[in-house]
Amino acid sequence: MTEDAEARAARLRAQSEEGATAVDRRSQAKEWAEKQVAAVRGTARSEHGDVAATVDHSGLLLRLELSPLTKQAKHDDLAHAITGVVRQATADARNQVREVYVRLQNEGVIRSLPPFLLPAPEVGEVALALPVRGGSPVRRAGDSSAEEGPPESWLKDDPW
Repeated sequence: MTEDAEARAARLRAQSEEGATAVDRRSQAKEWAEKQVAAVRGTARSEHGDVAATVDHSGLLLRLELSPLTKQAKHDDLAHAITGVVRQATADARNQVREVYVRLQNEGVIRSLPPFLLPAPEVGEVALALPVRGGSPVRRAGDSSAEEGPPESWLKDDPW
């Protein structure tokens, strides 16, 4: 073998080793990301802590906590508070998952973020008006039923 052929072979071996190292690094980074994402838990609480929710990385509700005071809330107000808190928890989880992928992107492991990783929408604070606190029911923005009267509820009107 000539010296040029030996140098070329050495260069190709080095490139091959670099490629294998890069593939291993990407594979390890993706495994790390999968573990990080699987461990994500999004949490949120209402303004006074009467409603709390925990969701997993996909937004699946894992735990819902209601204080005893929620028994005094109007059913539709409680339903809206629960929905709002779950949305906040889901936004929290979504932002955590996005951070994992942004880190991979910043390290050059992935070129772009997956299309399903849109930023979480802004979700406002959730308040639940309870008679004990002297609060009056809060009219929710965009809630047309608040102007037309209470919606029919699948919840019973009986106290809990």
